[in-house]
Amino acid sequence: MSARIKKRKKVCPCCGRKLWLKDYYRDKYGIVSSYCKVCVKAKKRAEYAAGKKKPDGIRMDFSTGRMYEKRGCSKRIFWNKQMCDDLRRLYPTTKNDELAGLFGVSVRTMIRKARELGVEKDKDWMHGTVMSHLKMAKMESDRLGRPGAFPKGVRSNPDGEFKKGRVETPEQRERRVAGMLEYNRKHPDKLRERAKKAWVTRRENQNLNIV
Repeated sequence: MSARIKKRKKVCPCCGRKLWLKDYYRDKYGIVSSYCKVCVKAKKRAEYAAGKKKPDGIRMDFSTGRMYEKRGCSKRIFWNKQMCDDLRRLYPTTKNDELAGLFGVSVRTMIRKARELGVEKDKDWMHGTVMSHLKMAKMESDRLGRPGAFPKGVRSNPDGEFKKGRVETPEQRERRVAGMLEYNRKHPDKLRERAKKAWVTRRENQNLNIV
């Protein structure tokens, strides 16, 4: 038989069955697909189910090991009651980097959640932290033999606006006053605090003069 015998059956590599060619799909060029129709349909159904939109709810993200809450197209980290209570308790007197590592989230996510809960840093703790950083910076500068940023008796900008004998133009004064009024309007608490400090200083100076 010199004539080539045309194949009528083919083995599917997925299910291992030997089927007729009619049980396989063909493309527009007439080439028979590798998998049978049943296996192709099953594969398409699995891909559709994997990419199907999931309903809203709380789920586990196995890649990060964190619970997340899905709302529509957004996906946010789920905060339970214990985590919120710990954030309220620790946020005022704990550094943001340490808190972010404790909760396993980014600093931005942790700060956003703290703002939602209405939690703020303790002012006394912030002042103490800033002063400790300044002391450490001064000690390091002294160790390296570097002078301070503004040595005593040296002007930072001798040729600028604080030069002795400089006369302020009306336009510059108008801009300066407008800026001060705008700042006082936006920050009334700071204005009252500055006025109170000035009054206390004035009274102390009067008492010193009387004595």
